[in-house]
Amino acid sequence: MRLPHLSDEQLLDSLKTLCGQGRVVLARLLAHLVEVEERRLHLEVACPSMFQFCVQRLGMSEDEACRRIHAARLARRFPDLLVRIEQGDLTLSTMALLQDALTEASYEELVEAAAGKTKAEVQALLAKRSPKPDVPAAITTIPMQPAIPTLDVAQVQAPAAAAGLQLVPLSETRHKVQFTASDELRKKLERAQDLTRHANAQGDLAVVVERAVDLLLEKLEKQRLGKASRPRRSPEDSDPQRLSRATRRAVFERDGERCTFTDADGHRCPATTWLELDHVIARARGGTSELANLRVRCRAHNRLHAEQTFGKEHVERKIRERRHPRQRGYAYESCALAASGLVNLGFRRADVRRAVDVVSMRHPAEVLTTIPVQDVLREALAVLM
Repeated sequence: MRLPHLSDEQLLDSLKTLCGQGRVVLARLLAHLVEVEERRLHLEVACPSMFQFCVQRLGMSEDEACRRIHAARLARRFPDLLVRIEQGDLTLSTMALLQDALTEASYEELVEAAAGKTKAEVQALLAKRSPKPDVPAAITTIPMQPAIPTLDVAQVQAPAAAAGLQLVPLSETRHKVQFTASDELRKKLERAQDLTRHANAQGDLAVVVERAVDLLLEKLEKQRLGKASRPRRSPEDSDPQRLSRATRRAVFERDGERCTFTDADGHRCPATTWLELDHVIARARGGTSELANLRVRCRAHNRLHAEQTFGKEHVERKIRERRHPRQRGYAYESCALAASGLVNLGFRRADVRRAVDVVSMRHPAEVLTTIPVQDVLREALAVLM
C-alpha cells in the first residue's frame, strides 16, 4: 500500500491514530483470549493448548502467541490491565516483566510506577524493589557447536542463549554483564588479571574490565569530544574554517553530548550515540567552524540536514563516492575540466577534489550544467588559496 497522497503531517497523524487503534484491538484480543480459555473453546477445535490454538488456528507466531497468552492470563487476574494497555501505559513486554512481581497487595503501586516506562526502565524498577545477589565472575569455554541437521521449521527452537540479555540489572546499583569473547580476548583478560594482582588480589574480572573501560573512555573522549585532563583556553583561531579541539570540546559541553534536533512540538531527539558535529550553515555555503555555527547532531539528523540543504540525490552520491573511492567522478563537465586544470597547475588531487566539491555544493544542478569552466576555476582557486 502506497500513501503518496498524504502530506507529512497527515501521514504522522494517521500513524498515531492507527497506533491508538492497535492498542484498543490488542486489549480486545486479550479479552477474547481470556474468554476462550475460560470456556475451553480451544479444546473443542482439536487444540490441546491455548498455544496450539493461537499458532494453528489464529496464525500467530510462536513468540506472539506466548506473549499474548501470558498477558491474557495476567489480565484475567487483574482486569484493569486491559485498560492500561488500551491507554498505552503498559506493553506486552512490560507486562511479561511484571507478571511474577504482581500481587493483590503490590498491584496498584507497581503498575503505577511502571506506567509509561520502557522495558529497560521496568527492569531497573524491579531490580530496585527486589535486589538480587551479585553473580560470580567467570570465564567459561563454550564447546564447538555440531552441525545442525536440516529440520522442519516447526521443530527448530531458538537457543535459550540467543534470547538472553547482555546487561541485566540485579539491584539499583549492580548489573549482570554477559558476552561471548574470542580466545584472544580471554588471553588478554587473563594477562590483565595477572598484571593487576598487586591492586586486585582476587583477580576480579569486574575490576579489570572497569579499569580497561576507564582508559578507553579517556581516549575516546579525547578523540571524539575534544576533552583533556587539563584543558587550556586557547586564543581564537585565526582560521575560521579550522575546527580546534577546544571548540569541539565547547560544543559537546554546551549541547550536553546529545543530539540537538528539536521537532515542531519542542521534542528533542534523545540520541546520545553516533554523535557528530554539524554546521548550521554548511561549509560549502560559506559557513565557518566557529562555535556559534556548530551543533551536535546524531548521524541520522546530520544527514537529514544535509539532504535538506543539498538534496537527497547529492548526499547519496557523496556517500557512494566515500564508500567506493575508485568510482569517484565529477557529475558535471565544467567541474571535471576545472579539476584537470588545477591538477596540471600543481595542486594535490585531494585538495582539488575538496575545492571542486565545495564549488559544486554552492550551486544547484541546473547552474552547474551551464556554468563556464572559468567560473568554476576561479571559485575553486579561492577555496584552495
